[in-house]
Amino acid sequence: MTFPARPELVSRLAEDFTALQDAALARMNGTASPQTEAALAHPALAGAVTIALAHAEVLARGAVRRAELSVMPAQRVRPLREYARRVRRARLEAEAVCKEQRARRMSQGRMPVTGPLDLRVARAVHPQAYLRAMEEELTRRGLPADALSVPNCDRARWAGERRLLHTDIPSAVRELLECSDDSFVQVLLHDAREAENGHLGHDAVVERWNRHAPTALAWGRYAIAQAERAALARPLTARSAQLDALEDAYQDTAILTARAIEARHKTADLHDRIRELTSTGSFADLIAQCHAGAIARFAAAHPGVWDRARLLAAEHQANCPQRAEGCPRCHLALAAALAMDVPATASLAEDDAPGEIVEPDAASDRYAILNDLLPHAVVAVADAAVGDESAQCGYGWVCENGTTGEGASMAHSSGEAEVIGICNAALDLVNHSPNPPVVILCDSLEAVTAVNRALETGDPAVAHRTVVFPEGRQLLAHLMPHRNRVEVRWLKGHIGHDLNESADALAAVALRRATGRIPAAVARKEQAHILRTLRFAQGKPPTAA
Repeated sequence: MTFPARPELVSRLAEDFTALQDAALARMNGTASPQTEAALAHPALAGAVTIALAHAEVLARGAVRRAELSVMPAQRVRPLREYARRVRRARLEAEAVCKEQRARRMSQGRMPVTGPLDLRVARAVHPQAYLRAMEEELTRRGLPADALSVPNCDRARWAGERRLLHTDIPSAVRELLECSDDSFVQVLLHDAREAENGHLGHDAVVERWNRHAPTALAWGRYAIAQAERAALARPLTARSAQLDALEDAYQDTAILTARAIEARHKTADLHDRIRELTSTGSFADLIAQCHAGAIARFAAAHPGVWDRARLLAAEHQANCPQRAEGCPRCHLALAAALAMDVPATASLAEDDAPGEIVEPDAASDRYAILNDLLPHAVVAVADAAVGDESAQCGYGWVCENGTTGEGASMAHSSGEAEVIGICNAALDLVNHSPNPPVVILCDSLEAVTAVNRALETGDPAVAHRTVVFPEGRQLLAHLMPHRNRVEVRWLKGHIGHDLNESADALAAVALRRATGRIPAAVARKEQAHILRTLRFAQGKPPTAA
């Protein structure tokens, strides 16, 4: 028997986060009432359910980690792990439902004005010629070149400037807009740890909230890592205060996770509203008028192409089953047919013709071109491994001369972890190799780019988008005095490169040791095995253990 969703229950769950989370977990456990099941299936709660389950998943993972670092026996930890896995599955299922509902809402919503089919065919087959015609039309109207383009970011500001969004900006919201990025992240941390900030959801600031929420969440993981380190530094029987701090860090991170997803949903809703506003009213009329003027210019310059596009569109729409919807995707096939029509396209200038597909240069997918290195250069490969639960990361590096290194640090992303590995390898080698140049290879393009920018400018701050935490920033700063001796290059990963594979294995062992999942003695044995394997692969005699 199917129970309809009761509006009052849906409203109550939407307003009471704790009740919503309890209901979602009850559904996961199979103990929810039919009325609750029906309410949770209501489209209005799809996003809220994903937020509640994401919050619950972080708390469940925190319970597992706290148990692992305590004296709790293994048989009592296993049920906690299974519960965390079930919460994760429920969260993934809820996210899939949320994405499906959003896709359905977008397909049923009003599409942006794109013009009639013949216009879209002409624009698709010869975009440069049409773009030039549109630029001329916009110039004639005294409009900037991007007047009709909805930007990928800062859409609220764009819509406000065009009076599509009529919202007042209170002083508290204006302060959020004007503060620095670091200060804004502190606002997000205060929102999660102290008191919720009701201004974050304002149209003018929600995109900034969404943009910086991952950084705030990274600082939550940083607090978890600090608490883990403090706990691991104490004997098992004397970790009570440190485990309480770890639980608090997971509580904060759960809220940061939920708020980050909320920011993403609110931003998507804002973009949907702007999308709707650009397809109706005076702005839509302006778009239509500009397209009409542009197509008139295009037709005057290339009459053969335009006549053929109109004929193809008319013939197609006579029998197309999607005619009522305006043939939203049919223009691509028609444009391909028109591009093959040599007489129709003969009037186009050479730079207006459809461009041929050029195969990428083989060098763009290179592994690492090393034949231009100085013969006395010291070459090493660095790699890193990041944790799932916290900001803990491990790094490892291996040099061609047999020198190796590994260790643990904190990183907000894999890119930052790789930067830490690069810097540690470079600093160790320049200190022990005072004369020759040092070349560090790494399979993270983000890390290679960030370090090279810092080396080229002599300013570690240019890499601060990638390197967020103090450890990585200090390492970069220490590397700057040696920037004329250090070069960093990209190496394609997981292709069987001996040094890369060994560095990756050392980083993984370092991470496991740092998180307390293996004791130091076991870590040393695994590191020795990795190095013996490397020497065997290189055809060198094994060394004594």
